Amino acid sequence: MHRFQQPEEHPTRVDSAPQCAVDLGRLLDALPCGAVVLDADQRVVAATRVFSAVLDYPQGLPTNLAFADLLEEGDASRVGDFLATGEAETTRTVRLRTRAGLPVSTLMHFSRLAPGETPAAHVVGIVIEQRTVAGTPFQSERPGDEAQAFAGVANWEIDVATGRTLASRTWYDIWGFEPDTDVTLDAVLLQIHPDDRDLARAVVRQAIEAAVPFRFRHRIIRPDGTLRWAESAGRLEPAGSDGASKLSGVVLDITQRRAAEEALARYYDIVSASPDRIAFLDRGGCLLAANAAFLTAIQRTPENAVGRPLQEVEGQGPLSELVYRNLGRCLDGGHPAVDDIRESDPDGQVRESEVRLFPHRDDRDEVTGIVVNIRDVTSVRDSERRLLQSAVVYAATSDGVLMTDADGRIVAVNAAFSRITGYAEAEVLGRKPSLLNSHWHTKSFFTRMWRRLIKQGVWEGEIWNRRKDGEIYLQKLHIRRILDGRGKVTNFVGVFAERPVSANGPKHVEYLAHYDPLTKLPNRLLFDSRLAYAMDPARRNRTPVALFLLDLDRFANINASLGHPIGDELLRTVGLRLRETIRPADTLARLSGNQFGLLFEGIQTPTEAQEIARRLRSALRAPMTVRGHQVFVTMSMGIALEACASNDTEVMIAHAATALGNVKQGGRDGFRIYSEPPGGTSTARQRLTEMLRGGLEKGEFELLFQPRVHLETGRWPGAEVRVRWHQPELGLVAHERLLPLIESAGMMIDMGQWILAEACSQLRDWSLGGMPIGILAVSISETQLTRFDLVPSLARLLHANGIDAARLELSFAESLLFKHPEQAREVLDGLHRLGVGVTVSEVGTSWLAPPVLRRLPIRRLTIHRSFVDAMPDSPDDLAVVQALIAMAQALDIDVTADGVRDDRQRFILLNIGCPEAQGDLFAPPLTASHYERCLLQVSEPPPEAPTEPRLPLV
Repeated sequence: MHRFQQPEEHPTRVDSAPQCAVDLGRLLDALPCGAVVLDADQRVVAATRVFSAVLDYPQGLPTNLAFADLLEEGDASRVGDFLATGEAETTRTVRLRTRAGLPVSTLMHFSRLAPGETPAAHVVGIVIEQRTVAGTPFQSERPGDEAQAFAGVANWEIDVATGRTLASRTWYDIWGFEPDTDVTLDAVLLQIHPDDRDLARAVVRQAIEAAVPFRFRHRIIRPDGTLRWAESAGRLEPAGSDGASKLSGVVLDITQRRAAEEALARYYDIVSASPDRIAFLDRGGCLLAANAAFLTAIQRTPENAVGRPLQEVEGQGPLSELVYRNLGRCLDGGHPAVDDIRESDPDGQVRESEVRLFPHRDDRDEVTGIVVNIRDVTSVRDSERRLLQSAVVYAATSDGVLMTDADGRIVAVNAAFSRITGYAEAEVLGRKPSLLNSHWHTKSFFTRMWRRLIKQGVWEGEIWNRRKDGEIYLQKLHIRRILDGRGKVTNFVGVFAERPVSANGPKHVEYLAHYDPLTKLPNRLLFDSRLAYAMDPARRNRTPVALFLLDLDRFANINASLGHPIGDELLRTVGLRLRETIRPADTLARLSGNQFGLLFEGIQTPTEAQEIARRLRSALRAPMTVRGHQVFVTMSMGIALEACASNDTEVMIAHAATALGNVKQGGRDGFRIYSEPPGGTSTARQRLTEMLRGGLEKGEFELLFQPRVHLETGRWPGAEVRVRWHQPELGLVAHERLLPLIESAGMMIDMGQWILAEACSQLRDWSLGGMPIGILAVSISETQLTRFDLVPSLARLLHANGIDAARLELSFAESLLFKHPEQAREVLDGLHRLGVGVTVSEVGTSWLAPPVLRRLPIRRLTIHRSFVDAMPDSPDDLAVVQALIAMAQALDIDVTADGVRDDRQRFILLNIGCPEAQGDLFAPPLTASHYERCLLQVSEPPPEAPTEPRLPLV
């Protein structure tokens, strides 16, 4: 409560005021509203602080101030008329003037201190409502304004004679008017939507002329163009002491309610139109609401159904029994219930219905009743029973069944399909039936098949198909299309049975003439025929052709060591793996012994052919299990493109054979694309050797550095050295292309020594510069291992450059440890004595036994990129990687994965315990300067956020 103060402390008190006015001033001072006391001469005797602040007098009103000085001219006369009369009290709209002369519209109540005394008695004026105080820092808001704004309701009053409107601030917000504007009745009516305006004029006119209260809904178009719904109500107030008639009432913003009502109406329409029977029961089982379908089913009207127990309106039927059986589950447990019931329709037909009971919860999450939904599922249940019966037949039949979607992709097969073709269901889902294509039939055969199938809806006949193991077999095939209710194709279903072929039949003889009996692949005769067809100039829209000749490296050694049966089985396994790697439309043939031929159409550039060759190498490098033996094979490939063959099949085969011979001379396990005449091979090789030696003398070679990345922190603990050649005629020759050229030119020792010297020199510069380079790895070739005094030469380099031997690693291919075991052990021991680390690269291509690793001073294993490249799609390759990591961890050897290209592989490696990796995901091989810039960015990552192991290469 406000504490009464001494009269002299009140800043707005007039000292000449009588004692009664002073006491009244104390009383007014406790009020939170604006109030003023006037004497008989209409001068201000006392005023509250709120009243003074409204008029911008923070120190109080001046003494002996006439009240008329605070009023607008017209309002001064109206107030003066009241003060001159003997009325006890009145309420007036008064416009006050602030100290700056700005108008303030208020509603004030005036009353005399002594109602029974003369007109000269003192008067108290109290501000009931303030509309606007322009230009003052203080704005008074009535407590009721906030409540009105919250409820969306506002009071208003209209002077009938003048049309002037007096309303609360919320009223202005609803209509969109500015609070400091004068609004008339005509302006208000113009804001009403044109479709509602005539009604508004009529009810207002009737209220004024006949004193009839009104209430109606209408739309308001606000000045900013937005639309609101409102409900207005009002009436004519009797004329007051001033003789003015007024309309007063309220307006309610019902925009949100209107939207909810419309949504509820739409929801009701949906529920009413639903063919499902829907009802609501309270906790006592009484029917409180139901849609038309429910009432029709129980043959009741809403009047004689709503409010009654379900048992009374439905009878002792299956629905009542189901509902009352699940009352406890729904009402007490709050769980839904689903069950089927059987009912008889008016015609005596038995119908099956699915009943769903849902607990209904109120705003306090308490269960107040049950929503019942009943759906006729007679046809659905009949279909389900037929499907179950069909599924039993589908699974038990001995014929293979294959179903595709409208686009021809397989969506389902049965067990007989897998038994006949050798393909499991998971291997064929989403693929097209062309994976079974034996390439026996011509394209016109399949064109006629599909033309008849589309036109007549069915095709039946015999067809040669291929099993997963490559075997060709004869099928009796029946294909039928499936249409939906609108006649649109949804599926194709094929049913086939394996048809035995007579050993003396013409087709069997034709099969033996064109297919290899061991691998069931096309033989040379059929391969030559398809090559000639592919290169036939008369064919329309003919696409370029690429020919691959593939030889298994050192296949004779496998036959000699493991026996011919295992060699034959290995050929079948290789043929199957090649078949799985290429497209169904590509041709794979066994030409002779251990040589295979591949024919690809649509190969436009040598780059595409190289990509295919790399994919084939990756597929064959994974170990193969043949009769309990794990065998590792490599393959040499010669490639010829049609652009160099002038549509001559013999020339193209000769080109591929020449390229294959060059690969074998270069050390096998690689591929080469024919690019020069056969007679110029020696000259070209001599020319290449001269270019390499000249490039070494002219400084055309450059070292690159492939970062090795720590997968958890993103730091770079080291790098692997690569080399590239800036050759004026050949352009930029990358590391992968350069090494075979160096080896074929017989320059591996010279180039290897240069790489070692440059690497040591660069390591010295980085060490002197304080670069956190870590460990630098350099690959050592077979020639360097066997024909070069590697350890003494490296010792001289380390001494000459003054570098720490522990900062250098030499990398040896896994196969070298088996091919040259004694030399490898001697060299590795010598490197260990120098303090140089030893890395075994390409791990996984051979079989590196743990005892060998334990005996040799090996610091690190690098997993071959082919295994990493196959992850995560190949479970076998993933298993190999896991086994290698586990073996390295058990032997306390560091391990690095090579060839990481995406985040999936990175996450898998991190999860299975591989700490480091390298590959294009993080960074390609970088020049020394570029490597320095990138290294500084990842050398010190924030401890709370490890650096992402990938850098922008700029």
